Amino acid sequence: MDGNIFMDEEEYQKALEEREEMLRNEPIKFRKLTPEEIEELKKQGKI
Repeated sequence: MDGNIFMDEEEYQKALEEREEMLRNEPIKFRKLTPEEIEELKKQGKI
């Protein structure tokens, strides 16, 4: 190893493809917000 801690373009593209593949196959977990959580988000102006 030459001490270079950065990826070259080929390594970057391969890592990016692996990450995208993982994200495509990873199930996303959702849950319903409680009324209290909804109220807090409204107070914060987020919804």
